[in-house]
Amino acid sequence: MQKKFHLLVFLGAFIFPFTLHSTDIYKSSDGQIRIHTSLNTHVIPGNPKLGNTVLIVSSPTNLKGINIVTPCEHHESVLYKKQTESGKILSVISLSFPTSCETTDIRVGDIESIFTDTIFSLPGKSFSKIENDFINTDDIELLSIMREQPTIISENIKTTFVEKLQYIQSLYKNLYISFRSDLAQSILHNRNNMKYISPVPGYNLPKSSSLIPGANRWYRKDTTDGVHHGWDILAPLGTPVQALFKGKIIRIKANWNWNEFNNLKKENLTKDDELRNLDIFRGNQVWLQTMDGNIIFYSHLSKISPDIVVGSSVEAGIYLGNIGISGVPDKNYKDIHLHFEVQKNPFQKDMKNPTDLEIMRWDYVGKSLNRWEVFAKMQEIFE
Repeated sequence: MQKKFHLLVFLGAFIFPFTLHSTDIYKSSDGQIRIHTSLNTHVIPGNPKLGNTVLIVSSPTNLKGINIVTPCEHHESVLYKKQTESGKILSVISLSFPTSCETTDIRVGDIESIFTDTIFSLPGKSFSKIENDFINTDDIELLSIMREQPTIISENIKTTFVEKLQYIQSLYKNLYISFRSDLAQSILHNRNNMKYISPVPGYNLPKSSSLIPGANRWYRKDTTDGVHHGWDILAPLGTPVQALFKGKIIRIKANWNWNEFNNLKKENLTKDDELRNLDIFRGNQVWLQTMDGNIIFYSHLSKISPDIVVGSSVEAGIYLGNIGISGVPDKNYKDIHLHFEVQKNPFQKDMKNPTDLEIMRWDYVGKSLNRWEVFAKMQEIFE
């Protein structure tokens, strides 16, 4: 089955991509041209098996050629044509996206024009978005995904046009089931075999009870809950910090300035007000979502690595930035440190893409634990 499928996709390999240009002529086809369907219902641009699809397009007989128009790099090939009883031409077109892209809207064009009324949104997501959904999925659901069984496809020769299209569609469905299973297995493997390393190379986690989650911060009681939400690792100004496990960068705040203290709210505080105030005190930050779904807040940074952006995938030990005093009210502060927090993912099914505030609402690791329980948790999750 896979050989037949790859042969079909291969037919489009020698066609040059047709992309949008400012000089293109846009006009309506007056309903004469239509993209009816995509046989791959989960297009993942850049994926070697699912970064392609087969389209069914109808057009008038006098159309001068046919092209698929998309802002993304792509290749296309007309695999088959037939004339319908109504006199239109039905074209089967192979379309592939060899590199990752976020835009999946396509149109039909010919050698002269792009037809504005042929817009069609390909079903599917980028790999980055799918991976994000899976990282925010709990173990039970991931195990369920791994157990999904592919459709049994008959090997009988397909004779009719419809049977052949249905066969290709079934192949795509099975490839997607296999893709989901492999991704779920990979994430579960990382979760079951993970231990965080120290976020500051060469420095251990603190042993002082004043530098761990749950420690009293009475001097911020007027602006926050007055409790320390993370760990402080004392180290010189400018000391590099690193990813404590494999994951993805989901937030970078690099433009903190002292004027932000003017935004602190001090009266009639809600829980969300306290969280927003804490975000100011964290200064320049990098948020790393690790493969277990948790999110690490790296705070008080003086510099952030130019090699990372939101969406960057990083391995454990990758340089993220340098220790600073951003967010610390005292400009002459001497106890230089990295403050970092571990936000525990609640795996809410209706929140695959949580906002910054929603993430800040999650419980931090160590919340409601006494200091001995916090130290035990440190032994559990760190090397």
